[in-house]
Amino acid sequence: MSKESFLKFYANTPFYDNAKLAYEAIEKAFLLFPCPCCGSLPVTVSPLVMAGALATVRVECGKNFKPIMEYASGEAYEGRKDLGNTEKGDGVRFKGRGLIQITGRSNYATYGSKIGLDLVTNPDLALGLEVSAKILAHYFKDRGVVEACLAKDWLRVRKLVNGVNRATGLPNGWADFQNVINQYLK
Repeated sequence: MSKESFLKFYANTPFYDNAKLAYEAIEKAFLLFPCPCCGSLPVTVSPLVMAGALATVRVECGKNFKPIMEYASGEAYEGRKDLGNTEKGDGVRFKGRGLIQITGRSNYATYGSKIGLDLVTNPDLALGLEVSAKILAHYFKDRGVVEACLAKDWLRVRKLVNGVNRATGLPNGWADFQNVINQYLK
């Protein structure tokens, strides 16, 4: 999805400026990854990857396209060793933040290290747009989300980002994501 086609969705709305800033920050973050074949930096990002990333942000943060903090308290994550929450208070301290809502001490440590910031000491840094875009790009690359986007496996994209709701067998936000991705790829 090109920047121009993406921005047409938000033209003449109060969301246009933030949508533009989010597109630019996410594209810039993906352009930091060298080609695995030749090692050179890319000059473009696949339109399918941009569509998957932007649809993810739209579902996670809404039309405002700004990194947000999870609305829930985070207490549900307390003691979750699978998230690296091993210290009292980790659930609340490391609740979801950013464009993709990274959650848990382990994710804050991992992605902070990848982008050169101490997100464990300063988790709110994940609320900055450029920081959050870098986290999103690394997460997409590390977790196979880029490949799922390129294969147009949108259900897998959503599962890789958000997991699966045990009650429905589908990722949270799947219906919204499916609607947005279909709009973006028309």
